[in-house]
Amino acid sequence: MAENNSLPPEVEDNKFIAALSYLGILFLVPLLSQKENPFCQHHAKQGMVLFGAAIIGAIVLAVADIILGMVPCAGIVIILILWVGYLGLLAFFVIAGLIKTLQGEYWKMPVLGGFAEKIKV
Repeated sequence: MAENNSLPPEVEDNKFIAALSYLGILFLVPLLSQKENPFCQHHAKQGMVLFGAAIIGAIVLAVADIILGMVPCAGIVIILILWVGYLGLLAFFVIAGLIKTLQGEYWKMPVLGGFAEKIKV
């Protein structure tokens, strides 16, 4: 992959730090260490929202698995729907964290990106 020298230095020099935003609790690294860098802050806020959504999703999935796992047919369908949603969050981690951030893009995640924009740090 060829290096893109047309990116501003504040983006080019901080792509890897910004990518930490999508590795769970490590969103705190760019959030706290790069307060003056809008690229890092953008991705750190999205990483924070995505991390929160993943935790909520895991809790919902665990509770649904316990409660609905006792119901033979209806529970299976609902659990499969929840798993698909959780896999969608995983896709956001990969698309936003590994691909878009390392390419130096300000990519806004569908739905969750709107929540991230409302965060004031």
